[in-house]
Amino acid sequence: MKYVPVRRRRRNSNFDINSKRRAEIVRHAIHVGAIDTEDRSRWLVAFALHNPGARDQVWSLMETARRMGGEITEAEAIAIADEAAEIPYAWKADRLAKYLGLTYQQRTILKITTIGACDFPKRRRTQQRRHKDRMAKWRKRHAAGMRPQSESLSATKPWRELGMSRATWYRQNKTRMRRETTLSTAYFLSSEDGPVSPARGAGPSERGFASKKTRGLPSSQTATTMVADAHEALPTELRILALGLIETDWTKNLARAA
Repeated sequence: MKYVPVRRRRRNSNFDINSKRRAEIVRHAIHVGAIDTEDRSRWLVAFALHNPGARDQVWSLMETARRMGGEITEAEAIAIADEAAEIPYAWKADRLAKYLGLTYQQRTILKITTIGACDFPKRRRTQQRRHKDRMAKWRKRHAAGMRPQSESLSATKPWRELGMSRATWYRQNKTRMRRETTLSTAYFLSSEDGPVSPARGAGPSERGFASKKTRGLPSSQTATTMVADAHEALPTELRILALGLIETDWTKNLARAA
């Protein structure tokens, strides 16, 4: 059998990770005041590494230094561009975070998503993200009034304490578990409607469930009697013709045509 690869979902073609990373590098540099430190070239090297399509890399680095709150000379920009050109490929998220010293707290405060954290590895970030997703879904279910899985009937199994089967317990507690409902929707409630009685006792007639006699409609037996009376009122020839017992001229012509 020929192997058919699974079709992967296409990402947004307009998304550019290098552009977003450059913005996050500048944001982190401004946050820690990197331009005023001796290691300011680290952020500029990382910026140049993720700016491979620049027409003038030196001018771009000088403008980036101004955005960070300082200035560098043209000679410094040339040296930084040469250092970035010696790196064969862009670093991964965690390696870049270690190079810049980006912590998980700073990452959270600055809302950085394309760079990792030097003190919080990728595996722990994945676990943290899954835990947050589970808690968000739990809060949503709790707000909707749903019971947790530990309190469900499948988990508690009350029929075991009573020494009966599950089907017997459900059958005996069916009335208690049934919720009160109304026959009409919330948009067309009327004064004639009432809750469905769990005991199926005598109560007010609900629209759509009352007997035909109560609603003034003929029953099936009454309708059959009315049809029979109308049939008896017809002449004998018409009744025989209706039953197909008389062979007329048009039936003979139809037989010849067949």
